[in-house]
This record gives sequence, structure tokens and C-alpha cells, in this order.
Amino acid sequence: MIPLIAAVVGASFAVVVGRQYLGRRKPYQAIWALALAMFAAAAAFETIGQLAGWSDATYKGYYLFGGLLNVGWLGIGSLVILATPRVGRAAVIVMVVISLICVVAVLISHTNSTLVKAQVPTAGAIDVPGVLPAVINTGGSLLLVGGAAWSAWRSFRGGAPRNRVLGLAILAAGAFIVAGGHTLARTKGVYVVQPLSEAVGILAMFTGYLVVEARRELASSKPRTA
Repeated sequence: MIPLIAAVVGASFAVVVGRQYLGRRKPYQAIWALALAMFAAAAAFETIGQLAGWSDATYKGYYLFGGLLNVGWLGIGSLVILATPRVGRAAVIVMVVISLICVVAVLISHTNSTLVKAQVPTAGAIDVPGVLPAVINTGGSLLLVGGAAWSAWRSFRGGAPRNRVLGLAILAAGAFIVAGGHTLARTKGVYVVQPLSEAVGILAMFTGYLVVEARRELASSKPRTA
């Protein structure tokens, strides 16, 4: 049931960020909402796979949204915050192309009927070229964790409100937990830790985001005087 927790938290996080985008029209919010929806979809596929047994379709869905795309798009969202608009637009275009390649690669791939029988399938369960998850997840994790950590440090040095500094630090820690769980699973074969790291990490990221936004929401809710 751990993946179900990750799915619910991820979906709630996506809704919050998506609603904020509708009000503020910040590009990074649209990108993060998309990435978080992918995270929630991957966790939903994982929940089905663990409860009912993996099928070719459920594992491909989980692998596409969870193993390939969501970390990369989260990283692009972080880059858009920190970089110039021109660099941000270029990064989005590159990620769109990479995403299309990933979709095609997963659609034409084959799953290993033996390996997908495990509750948490191991490496080799799908024959997508290993360079895709390695490049996307490494780059996305560096941008996500590094971007959140850098923003927290810059906010601290700039005397930003404590809730912003604390929230960014929690968000960075959550991103590190998610990335660390995936890295541990991929490099050490400790696959059972991956669902737990996803649930704990996304909960920490959501908490951090809400802490960052707390003062903004409080200020917007105060009545204006004439």
C-alpha cells in the first residue's frame, strides 16, 4: 500500500501546483504540475502491479512515467526557475524531444515475463536502453535537488523569510530521498527501498512546498484596507 500513499500525495501535490499555475501563470508551475501528475500516475500503476500482479501494460506505464519522465520534468521545472527564459525554453524543447523518444522506446519494448512477476521488478524487466533512464534521472535529479538546495541557500543568504528557507530545505531533502532511493535500487539492487523512498520523498517535497507558500497564502488572505 506504500505506492498508493505516493499516488495520493503526488496527485494532491499536482492539483495544488496546477491551481496555482491557473492563478499566477508561472511556467515552472505548469511543468511541475505535469511532472507531479506523471509521478502520481506511475505510483498508481505501481499500486496496481503490486496488488494485482504486473502486466505488460501496467509495467510499461509505471516505467514510462516513473522510471523515465517525471524526474526529468521536475528537473526542467527547477531549471526554468533559475535560468533565463531563453535557456528555459530551450530546455523544455529538448525534454519534449527526449520524452517522445522515451514514449516510442517503451511502446516498442518487451518486458521479461519472469522478472515482472516480482512485487518490485528488478533491472532488466524491460528492454529499454539503459542510457535513457541513466541520463534523464541523473540530470533531472541534479537539477531538482541542486536547484532546491541552491534556492534555499540563496534565500538564507538574502535574508528571506524563515518559512521560505525551511520549506526549500525540506523540498530539497525530499527530492534527495526520491533520487537516492532510485539510485540505490539501480546501483545496489535494493529494489524494496524504492517505493518507500518515493512515498517519503514526495511527502517531504509537498510539505516543503506548502511551507514555502504559507506566508504568500496568508498575505493574500488578509483583507485590504481602503
